[in-house]
Amino acid sequence: MKNTKNLNLILALGFVLIFTGFIFTLCLIGRTPDFSSLIVPDILFIAGLLNFYLYLAFKKNAFRFFISINLTLYGIFSSLLVYQVINVSFSEIWPIYIFITSLSLFIAGRKTGKFFSINYDFPAISLFIIAVVFLFFSLDIIKISFTRLALMMCPLLLILGGIFLVLLFFHRKSLLEILPEKFSEELNNDSDIEDGE
Repeated sequence: MKNTKNLNLILALGFVLIFTGFIFTLCLIGRTPDFSSLIVPDILFIAGLLNFYLYLAFKKNAFRFFISINLTLYGIFSSLLVYQVINVSFSEIWPIYIFITSLSLFIAGRKTGKFFSINYDFPAISLFIIAVVFLFFSLDIIKISFTRLALMMCPLLLILGGIFLVLLFFHRKSLLEILPEKFSEELNNDSDIEDGE
């Protein structure tokens, strides 16, 4: 028990050093911004590292792994923008956040041990396509109005969303694996009641 606490303390100290070193590096290579603009990136980065700590020290599941990667990458990318290491405006580059979520889902899906995880890979592919489309608009590569394209794409998105929900229904066990334990138990109990009837 004592050894476990010591190891967890070492892990926590490691994450603190990573965060501190990253901020110092940004201060050296970028422009130091106002303190108020640092709040959101720092909160995202710290929340991501905290989830990584909880994932490694206590409970390992794909969903927490996804949250850890996603928040950490959000924090890193937001910090790069705030410190102007990446010298582009937010209005041009915001679809990258969707791409980060897609990448996080794909990486977390590998923790399931499956070649293709419908709960992670299908949303990852969908978000990747959406991110690319939005990036084309934000960078003015596509010249037609976004409203017109949205109206054209809306039926397709509805169909894809419906297919995803139907597939989730048939893969209920996979859905229970990615949800937090509390929700998984409730859904399992509901399922048992239905089976009993």
